[in-house]
Amino acid sequence: MTKPDLVISIVNHSNPELLHDCLRTLYATTRECTFEVWVVDNATDGRGVEAMRRDFPQVRWLFNSARKGFSANHNQVLRQARGRHFCIFNDDTIVHEDAFDSLVRFMDENPRVGMAGARLLNADGTIQNCTFRPMSLSGQLFDLLFLPSPLHFLKRKDIDPAQYGHEDARVSWVLGACIVVREETLAEVGLLDEELSPLGNTEDTDWCVRAWKAGWEVAFCPEAVITHLTSRSFRPSATGPDKVRIELWRTRVAYFRKHHGRLREWMLRAILVGTLPYNSLVLTQTLLRGRIALPEYRRQLATFLRISEMGLRTRL
Repeated sequence: MTKPDLVISIVNHSNPELLHDCLRTLYATTRECTFEVWVVDNATDGRGVEAMRRDFPQVRWLFNSARKGFSANHNQVLRQARGRHFCIFNDDTIVHEDAFDSLVRFMDENPRVGMAGARLLNADGTIQNCTFRPMSLSGQLFDLLFLPSPLHFLKRKDIDPAQYGHEDARVSWVLGACIVVREETLAEVGLLDEELSPLGNTEDTDWCVRAWKAGWEVAFCPEAVITHLTSRSFRPSATGPDKVRIELWRTRVAYFRKHHGRLREWMLRAILVGTLPYNSLVLTQTLLRGRIALPEYRRQLATFLRISEMGLRTRL
């Protein structure tokens, strides 16, 4: 049996309207390459599934009996599907004309590229951060700190400006909302790390870095354009600490331990602890000036406390 050019893996997080639009635009805009779409239903309530199965009978479905994390869901497809290329893809996306055809064409024309990402746009059409430089300690510091407006440019330290250009580029890593991986690269580099992404956080960085270490290139393909509706699949809770953000920092600590060793891991832990007094002070001043409501103040402070506590734990 001939392998399709591309296998696209999507996880259904009980967002049927988003997923339906994703599938509709995917099938309407992909004409040149052969492809299969697999959807992993992540133990949802089933809302909208019957309608999607009726409208898109060619989709292959997997059904979880219990909820799993980002990597574990996609790994189910990566283990059993067969294709020349694979794509992990978010359900909160709208596919533009020729996007996947462009990605497959790009991979075929660049045999040393093991992984590639598309140009991602926000809902308003502006460019979304999707290409990045190597993850650095200074970048983590600036990301965690409250900074005055004149210093906000420091928060972009680890962003690769290739995302603003119109030429393909080699980058350290691309955002996990859309990553195409070559079959041979997947066989050599392996599956997504399930310890780094119960909610979907640092597994994309790790996967791309592992590809570079194995001798493959990671690239940005600007001809492929996709609108990403930015974390519609995972929304922070309205009350209590922001579990998504806390999990993000847990996985970053694990990433530094895995790729940079214990010294840099503990330096990152020191950043998590050391930034708490300053961030708490800025947050309190914001409350006193009436720029933030008390419930939101408590939620953000609880989040910073949990992140700081993580820096002191011996086990994550």
